[in-house]
Amino acid sequence: MGHQDELLRIALALKKGSDYFSSGWNVNFLQAFIRDGGNCVYCGREVMSEFCVASGDHLLPRRFYPALAESVDNLVAACAYCNVVKKDYDPSEKKGMEIVLTEPVRQKLIDKSREEIIRRKREYERGFETDKAAFTEAIAEYRRCSPRTAYLL
Repeated sequence: MGHQDELLRIALALKKGSDYFSSGWNVNFLQAFIRDGGNCVYCGREVMSEFCVASGDHLLPRRFYPALAESVDNLVAACAYCNVVKKDYDPSEKKGMEIVLTEPVRQKLIDKSREEIIRRKREYERGFETDKAAFTEAIAEYRRCSPRTAYLL
């Protein structure tokens, strides 16, 4: 039995023998999570450590590569935060249909995505710190004009 066949067999057995994984889990994403050890490929966070923090990602975005949407080789385990930050970032620079997703190629694309996620996180954090005071003031202003929200204080 080949490596990919073995991964599929393991994922199907897990789905069959588990209440949690039997419903709501796409078998291809489950294979990716098993292959990736249950850790976000971008930040290393253990995504299966808490209920519902797991979030699969399309390494090459399905928006640009719908033909790869269900390919296990294109699916990776990702925490929700990295997945949201990465969004539709294309680490292949629009060359996704020209490449073969071997393990070394996948790793290069993951590394490139990780660098982009780190860059974007820094930008988001700077923006958050800049706008946090304005957001807090907007909440206070709303609460001053709406007595029904006083219980939220």
